[in-house]
Amino acid sequence: MPESMQVNVKRTLSSAVRFLFTLAFLGALIVPMFLLTVGNRPLSSDPEAVTKLVRVPQGLSARQIVSLLDEEEIIWHPTLFHVILKIEGAEQSLKAGAYLLSSSMTPLAIIEELQTGRVQSERVVIPEGFEIKQIAETLAARGLVDPERFIELASNRELVYGEQTPLELPLATLEGYLYPDTYFFHEGQTEEELIRQMVDRFLEVTEAEIIPLLEDSEFSLHEVVTLASIVEREISVDHERPVVASVYLNRLAIDMPLQADPTVRYVTAEERPQVLYRDLEIDSPYNTYRYRGLPPGPIASPGLASMLAVLHPAETDYYFFVSRRDGTHEFTRTYNDHLQARRTLGY
Repeated sequence: MPESMQVNVKRTLSSAVRFLFTLAFLGALIVPMFLLTVGNRPLSSDPEAVTKLVRVPQGLSARQIVSLLDEEEIIWHPTLFHVILKIEGAEQSLKAGAYLLSSSMTPLAIIEELQTGRVQSERVVIPEGFEIKQIAETLAARGLVDPERFIELASNRELVYGEQTPLELPLATLEGYLYPDTYFFHEGQTEEELIRQMVDRFLEVTEAEIIPLLEDSEFSLHEVVTLASIVEREISVDHERPVVASVYLNRLAIDMPLQADPTVRYVTAEERPQVLYRDLEIDSPYNTYRYRGLPPGPIASPGLASMLAVLHPAETDYYFFVSRRDGTHEFTRTYNDHLQARRTLGY
């Protein structure tokens, strides 16, 4: 082949290669743009389309999430939606949770919701003095937990934490350590996650407010929480916390039984507001009529105020108190005075 022809062939091939590269480059730009333009449209053009709560469980792959959205009638074309996921590089960043989604949302808007974790939250108040079973009932009423599973997990911390429990506790149960507070939980969280969240809040509060005070106290954190839980269950008005704490501390100081009704109610089979004489015969270390000292652990979740009351009690010489039936108590020093107070109040 003449040299001039060889040069022309090389030029032609070079031009063809450049053309193909240019075509491929343009295709790489145009095809995704085309797919985004065609595929990024909502299933419904009605701006008033119904918004529904879509739960994305933990552990689903991107393809499974797309199938779920298709089943929920949120997207119009699952294959195109998955392609858009790939183009956006969002396959690995979709989060589990409960989302408010509508068929009027574009795929990109839906992906943004699933990617940024803007989940539907439930505001839940856990009151001071609630036991594990009451916390479980509260959360179950909002559709957040299976109450039996929650109680089982919270009653055995190793089921939640394994051997890496963030608290050194003499008991398996987390009773008393699910901090009472206002929480924002979202549907899709597991029972384990909710328990950890409440324990984390306990650690946050006590590390800032209680742990520094233990250096000057004869009590451990567990003992403070235990006594504070009894105080929490006894009081109805805030100003009585340090006074009730002083009564129990005075009893402990002379090795007198605490004789705290809330500890007996904690182990009675029936739910009732008053302790009966037969309940006082229950053979349990939580029966502080039969066993001296503190019970083995908390009987409920105390708030910060009750824990501080144990560490900073009122200075009194009271050893007894009786309810006035209006939320307050009559405090007395001697047993005879206590009996007189009971007669006066109609007991």
